[in-house]
Formats: sequence, structure tokens, C-alpha cells
Amino acid sequence: MRIDVYDFDGTIYDGDSTVDYVRFCLRRHPGLLRCLPRVAGAALALAAGRSSLTRFKSALFGAMSRRIDLQAEAAAFWRSEGARAKLGAWFYDTPRDLPIVIASASPEFELRHAADILGVGTLIGTRCDMRSGELVGKNCKGAEKIARIRALFGEFEVRAMYTDDAKADGPLLAIASERYLVTHGRVERI
Repeated sequence: MRIDVYDFDGTIYDGDSTVDYVRFCLRRHPGLLRCLPRVAGAALALAAGRSSLTRFKSALFGAMSRRIDLQAEAAAFWRSEGARAKLGAWFYDTPRDLPIVIASASPEFELRHAADILGVGTLIGTRCDMRSGELVGKNCKGAEKIARIRALFGEFEVRAMYTDDAKADGPLLAIASERYLVTHGRVERI
């Protein structure tokens, strides 16, 4: 199968959607501030190299899921004008003659609504148990994106890969026929 692959954060979305989503939730639910000590501890462990990004995200979403409905808040986030305004207009002008896959380290529950807005049926992101907030499996980053795409489609070929981070998405860029770097909506072939 031949596909086009797009990273999401910093590529289709101008910024980090998870950071913006968490801020959105904090504004709507100030009680989430009570989670900060646990999340701050996980952030410090991550910064010190004693933990992984997967553990940090599990701590963050685990704390949030005990107080709010993560999926309902994600739907509200993507209905907001601020979130929609950060979706790159350039994306709508790219060729749509092959199946499009969004492959992102952001949680699938958060990006599902964005994929629907964009008209993209195939979303591969970090999986999260909605009851516990714990991540399921690996953070969907680097080579994990390739493994997840292969698990879904079997053997595949990437015609075009769009990303804002050539290092993080190096494995996908290496197998793509066409490579694009996106910086604040400016698309450059590399």
C-alpha cells in the first residue's frame, strides 16, 4: 500500500496540541491544579533522566482522568476557535490522491476530533486507557510510528512524509520518496 504520512504537532497543527489541550482543560476545570504536585514530580523525574515520556504522559493523563472526561474535553477543545485556528491551511491544499495517515506522539483520544475535522480517516497516535489515563504500549514516536503503520496496513510505501522535526521523524523520512519540512505553515521539500 502506498500512503502519505503527516506528523501532527508542529506540522499540521502550529504548536503542541497536547500542551494547548492541557491548558484548555486547566482553564475550564481549575480543580485540575490539585494534580500539579504529582504531575510536577513526574516532570522532574523526566527532566532528570530517571523516567520516560511514556511515564510522564501516564501520570499527566492519569491525574486528569480522575477529575474530567478526557474525550469530552478533547471534543470541546477541537470545537474551540483557538484550536481550529492553529490547523494549517496548507494541509487542505496538499494532494489527496493517496490514503493519508496522521502519525503522532499525541494521544489518539485528543487527535481523533482533529482528524475528523481534517477529513483524515487514519490516525495513529499514542494510545491511552480512558478510565485510568495510563498509556497503552509505547509512545508513538520515531520507529514506533513505522511499527504502528505496519501493524495496521502490513507492508507499505511512503510517497510523502511531512514533519516539523527531521530528527524525531527520521525513520519515516528515511523510507519516504518525498520529504517535507513544515515550519509555521511554510512547507519546504528537503
